[in-house]
Amino acid sequence: MTTISRREWVKGMALATLGTVVFYDLSAQKIPVKQTSEKSKPWTSKQDQQLNEWVGVIIPESTIPGAVSLGVPVFIKTMLDDCYEISAQATFRKVVDGFTDSFESYAKKPWTQASQAEKEQFLFAMAQGNLGADAQKAMSTLKGLTIQGYTSSEEIMVKYYHYVMAPGFFNGCAPVKKS
Repeated sequence: MTTISRREWVKGMALATLGTVVFYDLSAQKIPVKQTSEKSKPWTSKQDQQLNEWVGVIIPESTIPGAVSLGVPVFIKTMLDDCYEISAQATFRKVVDGFTDSFESYAKKPWTQASQAEKEQFLFAMAQGNLGADAQKAMSTLKGLTIQGYTSSEEIMVKYYHYVMAPGFFNGCAPVKKS
C-alpha cells in the first residue's frame, strides 16, 4: 500500500477537474446550437395604449398607486415577449387589435365614452368566455400578469407588504449579556 501526500492529492484533483471542464467544453462545441429565427414583433402605439387602458381598468388609481403608474404594462409586455410562445403572443395581439371593435359591438358606444363600470363589465364578459376562447385566454393571461406585476412591484412590496430585503439587523452598540 502506497501513501500519497496531501499536496499530490490536491494536484491530482485539480488536474481531474480541469480535464473534466476542458472535455465538457470541447464536446459542447460539437453539438449544433438551435437558433430561433422567430422573434416577437414590436408593440405598436395603439397596442400600448390599449394595454395601458386594460391594466388601468383591472387595478385603477386610488389612494394607493394603480397598476399603470407602477409600470405594470411594461412588465406585461416584457413577460409576453420573453416568456410566451410566438403563437400565444400572436393570439394576445389579435385580441388587443380587435378590442375596440368588440367593445363597440358589445356596449354600442366607443371605449372612450364608456364608464368604469361598463369597462369592467366588458372585461368580465371577456374573462367568462362570452367573446370567444381567444379573448378568454388573453384576459386570463392579462389578469394574471397584471396581478403578478402589481404585487411584486417595489412600492407595493415595501409600503404595503412591509417586505424587507435582508431581514435582521446588526446593532453594534447593543450591550452583550454575560452568562
